Amino acid sequence: MVGANDVVFSDHAGAFAKLAAGLLSSEIEPRDAHRLAVELVASALDADVTLVYGLGGDERMLAVSAHRGAPEALLARIGSLPLESASLAARVARARKAADVDIAAKDVLVDLRVAAELGCGQRALAAPLVSEERLLGVLVCFTPRAESGRDRALPMLSALTGLIAASLSAATQATLGHDRRYRKLFEHALDGIIVTDDEGRLVDVNPRTCELLRASRAELLRRTWVDLKPPELASQVRANWSQFLLVGRWNAEGPFRRADGTTFVGEVTAQAHFIPGRHMGILRDVTARKQSEEALRRSEERLARAQRIARIGSWEWDIDTNEVAWSDECDRLFGLPPGAGKMTYEQFFSFVHPDDHTEVDEAVRRALGGSLSFSIHHRTLAHDGREQIVHADGDVIRDEAGHPIRLCATVRDVTEQRRAERALQKSELLFRQVLETLPVGVWVSDERGQLVLVNPAGRRIWGGARLVGPEPFGEEHKAWWVATGEEVKPDEWALHRAIRSGEATLNDLLEIEAGGGRHRLVLNSAAPVRDPQGRVLGAFVINDDVTEQRRLEAERERLVDALSTERRWLRAVIDRSPIGIVLCELEKGERFVMNRRAEELLGVTGPIEDVLGLMRQRVHLPDGSKVPHEDLSIERGLRGQMVTGRELLLRVPGKPDVSILTSASPIRSEGGQTLGAVVTYEDITSLKELERLQQEWTSMVAHDLRHPVTTIKTLAGMVTRSSADPTARYRATRIVDSAERLGRMIGDLLDLSRIEARRLSLVRAPTDVSALLAHVIEANEARERVTLSIRGELPAVSIDAQRIEQVVENLLSNAFKYGAPGTPIEISAQARGGEVVVAVRNQGPGITAEDMRALFERFQRGRAHGGAIKGLGLGLYIVRGLVEAHGGRVVAESVPGETTTFSFSLPVPTWPEGAEVG
Repeated sequence: MVGANDVVFSDHAGAFAKLAAGLLSSEIEPRDAHRLAVELVASALDADVTLVYGLGGDERMLAVSAHRGAPEALLARIGSLPLESASLAARVARARKAADVDIAAKDVLVDLRVAAELGCGQRALAAPLVSEERLLGVLVCFTPRAESGRDRALPMLSALTGLIAASLSAATQATLGHDRRYRKLFEHALDGIIVTDDEGRLVDVNPRTCELLRASRAELLRRTWVDLKPPELASQVRANWSQFLLVGRWNAEGPFRRADGTTFVGEVTAQAHFIPGRHMGILRDVTARKQSEEALRRSEERLARAQRIARIGSWEWDIDTNEVAWSDECDRLFGLPPGAGKMTYEQFFSFVHPDDHTEVDEAVRRALGGSLSFSIHHRTLAHDGREQIVHADGDVIRDEAGHPIRLCATVRDVTEQRRAERALQKSELLFRQVLETLPVGVWVSDERGQLVLVNPAGRRIWGGARLVGPEPFGEEHKAWWVATGEEVKPDEWALHRAIRSGEATLNDLLEIEAGGGRHRLVLNSAAPVRDPQGRVLGAFVINDDVTEQRRLEAERERLVDALSTERRWLRAVIDRSPIGIVLCELEKGERFVMNRRAEELLGVTGPIEDVLGLMRQRVHLPDGSKVPHEDLSIERGLRGQMVTGRELLLRVPGKPDVSILTSASPIRSEGGQTLGAVVTYEDITSLKELERLQQEWTSMVAHDLRHPVTTIKTLAGMVTRSSADPTARYRATRIVDSAERLGRMIGDLLDLSRIEARRLSLVRAPTDVSALLAHVIEANEARERVTLSIRGELPAVSIDAQRIEQVVENLLSNAFKYGAPGTPIEISAQARGGEVVVAVRNQGPGITAEDMRALFERFQRGRAHGGAIKGLGLGLYIVRGLVEAHGGRVVAESVPGETTTFSFSLPVPTWPEGAEVG
């Protein structure tokens, strides 16, 4: 009975005998002998890696000519070894003596260290290949450690190398015998044959190679393999050459350079080490083939692209086997991987959308039952969940008896088509809606000029519409050229020109006769509609009714002309005005415009880049000091403030100072946006001189009057205190009252003269307004009728406290005089928008609208309950002057028969950080 081990041994021995017989064959070639040697040794010694090194022609290098089990990394590092190197293969070759080495030992040779690093084995055996005292190469094998067979391995290897060397020698001799026959074949080969050495130098070429490369044999034998390729591929060719020597074979296509500089596409099949140190390549010109292949590839790509674009797939159902086969495009349509194979009809049918199962199944059954074909749209659910719409066309193939045997069908993805159809329907609907709502008339005609469509605006413009052809067009639609007044002829219509010659017309201005005899002005435009080939399919016309627009344009031109005339008048008035005017526009940055008088006052003699800077240099306060930063009248106007009657001083170098009165105002749009500001400068030098004389006269008169008034008051007071006669005391008291009233009048006259002369001096200091108001109320004799209301916290203001007390006293006195007797009077104060606002409210008959207009003028007096109020009528005028001198404003509000309120504002200054206010 034969055991399993015997069977394995028998198989192993049979393989070994077969390899040995092949190696000893008289027909073997050196290359095959190397290969069989590797297989024989590997089989005999059970080696992991076996290498055969051949000796190069110059007998200086050992190169691997055949191997088994060698990784590429090993071949890359020890595939070629100098005969003089410190390697096991070189040492055995030099000593011509076999060796058995433990790779794990220290200080091993270079090839053994590389083998150990790559895990190729633990034991190395090497033996020289020698025949008739001639070194042919070295055989090296790496095996796992096997102590039991260690004594037999090396002798076996030595015996095998003797056999291999004899075979190699016989093969070499036999090869020499065949060289003549092969040389003839070499010379007459239809492909180029190139033989190179290890460095890639050409050592032999056949005549076909000379033809391909257009060079003589002598010229080519002076070149290397790298020289045959275009220069830009030199580095790549060198890298490929090294790889070729390691791998042993190479197949590639690429450009080759001829001697005349032209190139062709060559196909190379190369064999390394076909004899030690020699490498052969077969070169053929495949330019024509590559061109054909490229043309075929492009054709196939176009076909595949067309199929993908068309999204057409086909499938076939073998009814007997119930199997369905389909094309590659069906894989994509149904979300299947390429080459998914066959499936049953039921499985294939599962891709039909469940909602369409009944319709599709019925169509297939009708076809199988007798119909020749079917054509149907249905939805599918792809394997990846996508929902699509496909169109399926199918035919039934029957046998001779008429029984159905196959059903063949095509499916085409029409998802985008159906979506496009729905989109087109939607687009047409939108087009209709847009056409219906367009304010311009739109007419559409076919290629013959027959009107086929008109929108409501077109009917409205023409007062109705008839869809006529080109012949009655001129009769139905009458029009005249606006430019000449001549009637538009039938062939002059833009629609006719678009249809006849494909001409596009834009905005012909016509006067048309609309329904009811009415005439309108329209802009008539037309353009042809063409197909992709440029043929005219029709035309469209657009009528824009510009009747009202032209009327408005004429009116606008008239207004523009009137405005231009008005602006010229205004410019002339401004330029000749005796008052200096400076305008600042903000539309495109700050731009200043001055009239002649402003240029004279500011001393401008030429163009000024920084007008604002010039004004800051030359405009001063009345006392000669600089105007505070951002406090020029024009700057206040740009901030939206009103400036009225502000006295300033102009100082122009080389000229005497000029006193001016300035007023400024912002210029706003209708929406309230500040567009700029205007400031006026009025030379008041002569007025100042008159005011100075008036003030001197007033002061002199007031001073001269005060002395006798004081004397009268003193003497009358003495009479009231010393006289025993009641009548005399009463009359003396009347004299004192009249003298005091006369004194107040004299004081008002002095204040009036200072205010009008703008010589009112203020002693400003940070002041608590709430405390000031409380003090005024406490000093008043009728304080029990007065209430004080402070709303929120009041910031300190910089004021002349004595003058503001005078303002409050005047307003309080006014409330007592004109309010209803015994009614309360309310004084309130609050902070609002950077100001402190003080209001005095009383109840009474109020102020009429007529009196309100002159309320703050000089010498104006109202009427109280008891009749006319005594006095000069300067109280409110002085109040306004004192408040405006502080930079504030005073206003009055009155509801006749109910309340009257006088309020004034005081600006809150910006105190320096850290300053104490009190």
